[in-house]
This record gives sequence, C-alpha cells and structure tokens, in this order.
Amino acid sequence: MILTLLLIFLNVVVFFYTYPNLPFYINGYGFEPVSFLGGRYHTILTSLFLHANEIHLIFNMISLFLLAPSVEKKVGALKFYFVYFFGGMIANLATFIPFFYKPGIPGIGASGAISALIGLGTFLCPGKLVISQFLIPLPFVVVGAFYFLSNALNLFIPSNIGYHVHMVGLIFGSFFGLIWSKNWIKGILIFIIVLILIMSLPYILSMVLEML
Repeated sequence: MILTLLLIFLNVVVFFYTYPNLPFYINGYGFEPVSFLGGRYHTILTSLFLHANEIHLIFNMISLFLLAPSVEKKVGALKFYFVYFFGGMIANLATFIPFFYKPGIPGIGASGAISALIGLGTFLCPGKLVISQFLIPLPFVVVGAFYFLSNALNLFIPSNIGYHVHMVGLIFGSFFGLIWSKNWIKGILIFIIVLILIMSLPYILSMVLEML
C-alpha cells in the first residue's frame, strides 16, 4: 500500500504547511469556477490537497487508508494515480453544473478523488472485503452501493458537503472499473442487485419484526 501511504503523507504534509494561513491557501488554491475560468487552472489539482480542518482531513485519510489499498494492488501505480488525480479533477468540474454552481465558494478536499477510487474498486474488485464506514468487512461492491445511495439521497439537499463532486468522481472511477474488468455486464448486474437489496432492507426488516 505504498501508493496509498504516499498520498496520505502528501495530504498531511500540505495540511500542516497550509494550516497557519489556511484562508489564504483556500482562496488562492481552492477550486472556484470563476477564478478557474479566469486563468487559475492550477486550482483544479491543488484543491485536491487542501482540507478545511482536522476532521475533514482525518475522515478523508481514513477512507483512503481503508479502501484504496485493495484497488492499488489490483491496478498498479499508473492506473491508480490516473484514476485518483483525473477523477478528482473531473469531479471538481461538477461545480459548473447550474444547480450546484456556487461562485465565490472554493471547493477543497480529496473526497472527489477518493470517490473515483471507490467507483473503480466497486467494479474492478467487487468481492474484495474492505472495512467500510460501518467498521465491518464488506464486499467492495456493497460499500460502493452504500456510498452511491448516501450521496444520491443527499444530492439536492443544501449542504457544505460536495455530494455532486462525490457523484461525478464515483461515476468517473466506475467507468474505468467497468472497462478494466473482465466482465462489465456482470459487474453492472451485481451492482444493481446489491442496490435493490439495500433499498429493500427497511421493508425486509419491518416484515421480520412484524412476524416476531
């Protein structure tokens, strides 16, 4: 998991370097649509290494630590970093979508790039057990399905969290997970079945409780 640890190391170093003057770096290196179109093209990449506070950093790095190594082992350095960095940069462009367009508010964080890796793992190694947000081992496809649903359900709720950015990153990574997998049709079918089962859980549980 050297590739993953290197990303974590870089994010932590940048955080402590920028922390004493964080507003300056967020305004200068965060991704903001108007400034990007005005020539600050570097922000589409630099924003991936900025975090608003310790909690923001910790949650992103824990997700990276728990989920990225499985993908790293599967694809190697070139594909791993390609999906991470390009996925994060493409995810930033989600801020141009009219409904989510917020001029003057820079977007920061590695979550769009991490979402791309989650999408990649969901279809490239669906059966691989990983530690999820529930702190129990689950198949990657189940974690990916939960992640998809949690972001989709919150997509149009006003929030400081970039659910739209997560979704675009997830879709980007999923695309490459499908084309690099041995059977993309099977991958899509398994994902749909898992989604249906997860969405059916409340009804199944309620039926079980009624029977008890």
